[in-house]
Amino acid sequence: MFKNLLAGLGVGAAKVDLEINRAKVALGEVIEGEVKISGGNVDQQVEKINITLVLDSRYKHDDKYVNIRREIGTLKVADSMLIKAGSPEKTIPVRLQLPYDIPVSRGKTRYYFVTNLDIKKAVDPKDIDDVVVLPNPYMQMVFDALSMLGFRDKPSSGDYNGRFQQFEYKPTKFMARELDELEFYFVAEESQLYIVMEIDKKTRGFFGKLADDMDLDERRFSYTLPYSDMHSVEQVAATLKEIIENEYRKINC
Repeated sequence: MFKNLLAGLGVGAAKVDLEINRAKVALGEVIEGEVKISGGNVDQQVEKINITLVLDSRYKHDDKYVNIRREIGTLKVADSMLIKAGSPEKTIPVRLQLPYDIPVSRGKTRYYFVTNLDIKKAVDPKDIDDVVVLPNPYMQMVFDALSMLGFRDKPSSGDYNGRFQQFEYKPTKFMARELDELEFYFVAEESQLYIVMEIDKKTRGFFGKLADDMDLDERRFSYTLPYSDMHSVEQVAATLKEIIENEYRKINC
């Protein structure tokens, strides 16, 4: 009876461990691994075993930081099973595919897997494993192309606000005299990138301050880059250069 009470509190209970084949994975890719379960000091009835991918981030709003926790998705590994006391380790293979359209691990945005044994009237045994979500190769091309053009990340670049992940850059070479900053966010799909971008023109003097207050020095636009049209970092850099120059000419202040 005492052992059952302790197991209900998590002492001497069954244990679970997720082992994945890699700790870094790109958007849309598959992670393979194993869930390992071992018995505790008493028999325990497990209702189900789940793996949940969790996103943690924080962003600044009105001089305060807001914490974000979002469950991206849950994989059911197994249904009801009896884990007998002292039973040898049981292994269940798992395969998890990341979505294409989630934020990447950048700035204050991070991910981890929570593997959970659901046991009634007991503290559920859990295992937590960090995982790094990388850009897919085409998204990485855009990051590399911006770097090639001389854009440098600002401290808050990559923060996720619960709706989208914003990347902020300061120009150091290309259009460094014309632009104050560049901001954008992605929607990555299976065959293309959808990009929303905003450019802020440098302004000076009284009228420049007025234009800044009225957001007349900004231009927001969207653009779709099919993966079939993205062949190299140099080619993507040339494409972005042309887009930014054309949109800059449309700012009227």
